[in-house]
Amino acid sequence: MRAFLAFALIAGIPSIGQAAAPVATVAMSNFSFSPGTLELQSGVPVVLHLNNLAGGGHNFSAPAFFKAAKLDPQAAALVHNGKVEVPAHSAVDLALVPAEGQYPLKCTHTLHSSFGMKGMISVHK
Repeated sequence: MRAFLAFALIAGIPSIGQAAAPVATVAMSNFSFSPGTLELQSGVPVVLHLNNLAGGGHNFSAPAFFKAAKLDPQAAALVHNGKVEVPAHSAVDLALVPAEGQYPLKCTHTLHSSFGMKGMISVHK
């Protein structure tokens, strides 16, 4: 617990007793992300809510974004090789602090990005 609180203070992620971070929801369906461009503010804590509305699994693959962001330990445990798997009809929440930049986003499941499941993460000051 102490390690998480220390990380939360260093990373600027709200901890117990502080205001909750805003939530940025990304709906995942066959075969798109909504919104297509996710707009975030650099250095401002946010909870990324990945909601898979589809009957099949999808992932949120943004390796450069996750590499640049500060993720809380629980969120970091869900990111593997720059992507997060989201099973059918479920959701995943990731608390993080994004870094400024433009980051491509896609689903790496077979042919999903070819069918249009791709987008952009725009993080600005």
